Amino acid sequence: PSYNKLTGILDAWSPENPNGKVPIISTSDANGNFNASDFYIENGSYLRIRNVTLGYTLPKSIANKFKMGNVRVYATANNLFTITKYTGFDPEIGMDNNGLDVGRYPQARSFIVGLNVNF
Repeated sequence: PSYNKLTGILDAWSPENPNGKVPIISTSDANGNFNASDFYIENGSYLRIRNVTLGYTLPKSIANKFKMGNVRVYATANNLFTITKYTGFDPEIGMDNNGLDVGRYPQARSFIVGLNVNF
């Protein structure tokens, strides 16, 4: 069966494309060319801002005018950005996958805005 693949494999080695930059792609090659290749090893260094929260608490003098005790407004951003040269979805693969990012998806980015009011 055939599965969705990245466009990078279009330049794979084959008898018709002997100068291809990507190793041969086959899952049934008698020579064992379906094995992992060091061609795909790359630097996984990265810098990530995972969580940022900014908040502001209204001064009590203002909150008391509206018959409130404390008022706090905040905004949180999760998985704000990642700086990396890694070509996969996420350089933070994890040890449970032996350093392979097969089947891994990018981490979700979320933004939350909130208001805490105490009376």
